[in-house]
Amino acid sequence: MLNENRDEEISLEYNNAVIESKELFKNGASIRIVHGDAIYILRITKGNKLILTK
Repeated sequence: MLNENRDEEISLEYNNAVIESKELFKNGASIRIVHGDAIYILRITKGNKLILTK
């Protein structure tokens, strides 16, 4: 788990949310992201890397 104080500093500095990948994926290995009219798939590889495809 990330340090909460560090998360707040990062969020304030970059004005972005910090989200743990395990929160996004729950028990799965991929999620779909809708961006405008396009649907993207974000998945975890066997090597534990993230891949985003259209």
